[in-house]
Amino acid sequence: MTLFLAFVLQSPPGPAEPLQAPEVAAEEPTEAVVEPGEPVGAVVAEPVREAALAVPAQRAAPVAVAESLTAGERAALRRAARRELLLDPGEVLQNQWPSTPYCNLDPRGKDVCMTMDSELFAGFRHSVLGGGRKFSEFTLDRAELGTQLWWKPHWRFDTGVALRVEAVRSAGPQSLIGIDGNSLVMRLGQAYGHGAVHLGPIDLGVRFGQIPERWIEELEKGYDTRGVVALASERVGMFDRADLGASLTLSGWKGRFDLDAAFTNGEGRAQQELNHGKNTTLIATVRPWRTRHARGPIGLALHGMYRDGSIGVAVDGVGPGRNHRAGGAISFQSPWAFGGVEYVRAFGLSARPDLVSDTVGAWASAYALQPWVGLTAKYDFVRQDLATTGSQAHVATAAVFSDVFGYQFRNRRRVRLYAGYQYEGYGPAAGPVPGAPEAANTHRFMLQLTAQGLFRVL
Repeated sequence: MTLFLAFVLQSPPGPAEPLQAPEVAAEEPTEAVVEPGEPVGAVVAEPVREAALAVPAQRAAPVAVAESLTAGERAALRRAARRELLLDPGEVLQNQWPSTPYCNLDPRGKDVCMTMDSELFAGFRHSVLGGGRKFSEFTLDRAELGTQLWWKPHWRFDTGVALRVEAVRSAGPQSLIGIDGNSLVMRLGQAYGHGAVHLGPIDLGVRFGQIPERWIEELEKGYDTRGVVALASERVGMFDRADLGASLTLSGWKGRFDLDAAFTNGEGRAQQELNHGKNTTLIATVRPWRTRHARGPIGLALHGMYRDGSIGVAVDGVGPGRNHRAGGAISFQSPWAFGGVEYVRAFGLSARPDLVSDTVGAWASAYALQPWVGLTAKYDFVRQDLATTGSQAHVATAAVFSDVFGYQFRNRRRVRLYAGYQYEGYGPAAGPVPGAPEAANTHRFMLQLTAQGLFRVL
């Protein structure tokens, strides 16, 4: 981290320039002017045609106002703009890469910024298990700290690096003893370089290192309640949130469609490569319907994916086991409600190449009284082994939530509290104890806190 900050400090941005009124150029983008007191982060520094679509007219200052400002006032506005993020308060998408960087970089290029973000999922759970057994615990499901450096040497190109650390238990799921018992320790969650080229309506991006799982990244744009429960495919271990490798993303018309190709080790974050095979993943996302409301965009997305993968080591001349995935999903997003359905089938899972398993997940969340009261519901159905009758499992979750910071700040700051109920039911051949489903069936009452923050520091 010290070396990373040192690199940033040795690469300062160019001389500050006063904030300019829009100037229509033949090809190059121009920068919008913000009135004093207006939320600078709401103004998107893009080409004029895109800015006219994305930014309400009342947020652009008249040229006369800009000309009446003193040099000190202009400098203060520009400093405020650099501290803000390129995240429209009405914007839903948490991640617009490679179309748009997080920062409001100078659209003419030769600019740099650095962001810091954190995420915390913590809660209390009281469970009633089969046989009347009761158990309660405080939990820490996620504690992460991340940073990103963005550099824009030219108005058609931006690049940078990302680093993310996370807290995990030192002992694995099947282990009893870790570091100092089973302490929480910090590990590297993501670490990669990235770059994007912008050619008219087409954006082409690459990542290299310990990169995020793009399937999860795309679906979570239409999933607003990750703090209470994970997507079905992530929860059962069909996807890891990151892996070592490289990815290529082609995005058109500001995310109207995304095509992704990823080449990774396939062992996930917690293991080094164990065989010569590599996972090849292809993902397509199309947004056939997308419109903009005064409070934010509304959109419907269709997702499809296939992965050819391998896992484990070769034994007695037999190659590593298969680890394939095929899936599809539909997701919906709006300022008031989110929803979706996901289906994924795994050919090889949990170090068993012969195992075929699938899962279906459906979710919906909406505000009843925005931002103070909202409701969410989620249902996951898993067949742990398609060759075994009675290997199904059901997980149903319902909760009420309240936001301290409302929807308009969701991309930069969020504090949300959930109070909910979850049921886990298992078939006769499923669950932690096959043959005794009553012993594994669980009723769980939850209080969950989600806290997120994203800020510009350079």
